[in-house]
This record gives sequence, C-alpha cells and structure tokens, in this order.
Amino acid sequence: MKYLKITVLALLLIVSFSGCADFSETALENAEAIFEEGEEKETINYNYSLDCFENETTNYNYDPANDLIYINEEYSWEYGGLNWDWSLSIPEDLYLYYKSKPRASGYEQYALSDYDRHCLKSMINSFEEVSNQRGYTESQMVEFILAFVQSLEYTSDKVTTGYDEYPRYPLETLIDNGGDCEDTAILTAALLHELGFGVVLIELPGHMAVGVSGDNSVQGTYYKYNEKKYFYVETTGTGWKIGEIPKEYEFEPATIHPMVQIPNMDLSWDAEVCSYDSNYVCYNIHVDIVNIGTGTAKNPKLYAAALNLNDPEYVWDQTTLELNDYEEGSLGYADVFLNIPRNEYSQLQIILYGDNFEYIESYSDTFNT
Repeated sequence: MKYLKITVLALLLIVSFSGCADFSETALENAEAIFEEGEEKETINYNYSLDCFENETTNYNYDPANDLIYINEEYSWEYGGLNWDWSLSIPEDLYLYYKSKPRASGYEQYALSDYDRHCLKSMINSFEEVSNQRGYTESQMVEFILAFVQSLEYTSDKVTTGYDEYPRYPLETLIDNGGDCEDTAILTAALLHELGFGVVLIELPGHMAVGVSGDNSVQGTYYKYNEKKYFYVETTGTGWKIGEIPKEYEFEPATIHPMVQIPNMDLSWDAEVCSYDSNYVCYNIHVDIVNIGTGTAKNPKLYAAALNLNDPEYVWDQTTLELNDYEEGSLGYADVFLNIPRNEYSQLQIILYGDNFEYIESYSDTFNT
C-alpha cells in the first residue's frame, strides 16, 4: 500500500510515496474555485459504465453469452467549487448477487468482497481520470471521493429493508443511492482501500465511521491501532473533513475493524447405509460445502469419524480429505465412507477446517448399527 508524505519547503508542496498510503494535513490544499459574487458554479457532467468483469469466470451466475442488463443511477454533489453530475451504470447480475448474499458477520467483510474488486477499481480509475483532468492532488482526490459518498442520501435500514440492521455491500449502497452510517462507511472504506490507503472501520455506539492512516502532520481526532494513527472520517452529512468528529462521539468507546478478509464456510450433510455384511455397516456421508464469506478459503480439509461411544479415546473409523480452495461464493461437495461394526452404538463427527477460516464441527444423533 502507498504512503503519502508531504514536505513543505519555501511554500512548495513536495509529494513522495512509499509503503502504505497515509494522509498529511499540509497536502490538503484548498480546492475551492474563486467566484465573483453572483457567478454560478460550473456543472461537470460525467457518464460512466463500470467495467466489473475481469474475466468470464464468476460464482454469481453471470452468463457471458447473454447481453448484460445495467442499472443506471445518477448522483449530484459539490466539490472544488463545482457541481458534479455523474451517471453510473452497474451490472444488474452483480447487484442481485450481493442482494441475495447472506449478511456477513463482520462489517469490514462487506468492504472486502472479491467480486466487486474489479468494479470498484474501475470506479477508482474514473475518479483518478477526472482528478487528473482537474489537476487535483492525491489528497484532493480523496476529498473528492469523500464528498461524493457524503452526498448520498441517509436512509434507515428499517424503512428501506424492513430489518433493524441490514449492512449493505458497496454496490448495494451505490445502486440504492444511499444508506445509513455503516453503509456509507463501508463504501468509503472499500474505495479508499482499493485506492491503496490504510483504512479501518470505526464502530461507535449506534454509529460507524472510517479511519484513514495519517502521518504526524494531520490534525484532528484519531484512533491508534497496531501502532498507527487512523484519523476519523465522517461519511454521513456533507462538509466533514478528515479528523473532524461529531461532538456526541468525541469521548465514546470505539471498536476498530481492520481490513482483513475472512472466508465464512458453511456445510450441511446427511448419511445413509451404502452396504453391510455380518461384521460391518458402511455409511456414505455426503457433505455440501459453501463459502458465504469474503475471499478464498485456503487449504480446506474435511475430517469425518465414527465415534466409539463405549470408549471416547477410540473411533470405529475415520478419514481426512484434502479439498481444493473455495473461492468466495463457491459451492462444492465431498463424499466420505466409514465402516462401523455391527450392533454397536456410534455417533458421526464432521469437522471442516483450513488455513484462514474458523473451523466447523457437527455431530449426528447417536445410533445403533
């Protein structure tokens, strides 16, 4: 990730980059244009269709043989003394994928989904293109993005979804043209993370904001996490600058959510007798597996055992299968065969574990063979 460091020398701003992107207060130059009294602000119109498909392989039922249907949304906001009108087109299939995706267990996971990376990168490219045309510094471009997100309408989950709490994935917020505090914070974090800045989500009582990594020249409220300063960024309401925090949250306790992908594996299974003789009964255990989290589940393994209920230190049979990695949203299955002696009490145990996700453990009822 990039690191933004600003050095001021003889009234010149010299910008250098290395490592993780941080903010510097001295880089936040005044982008406001100067207008004569009564002069109207210029309006910039910009139409853009997001390029959301890096390749033709997806896990959300996108059929490249069919024409894409796009959802069009229009946005208006102010920045740099200009009015901005932006028309954005987003593939409907991708929106429906996120709309039907189970809600994640951690807020940061909404900002880190694999299948909107290319889409968000395309969006960042458009911000960079416009910023280059206007001569914005990188810090001004971040302010430009923040002004865009802050302009989205605040809507409560209860009114728009019927749920008391319904965090949105970034593309949901864009197409819904608004959301509540966690939705705009997630969108901002996703965009700045894709831009290369160090960001975290800041959870406060009844509120959520973003933290952007900054150097010692930045002024304002910050939270320290892993020896780095993350300056508060308010994403609801217009006009908030980096480091400015609403007074009601100044002294409230905060939970920091670092930007780390966590796959979330789920499984279901059943077992049936596949063969038997006078000594053993063979059971076929069919396991369906899905990654409902973000990112790829690395090196998953499936352990199955037939427990000996008379002697907990001994199992009737056991096996471990090494599975392929599970990309976000991918489905799969495995079949396991276990032999259990006749006329014995047993219980089946299934464990799914891997390198970067929490293990799942499941048991059958006890039974007699």
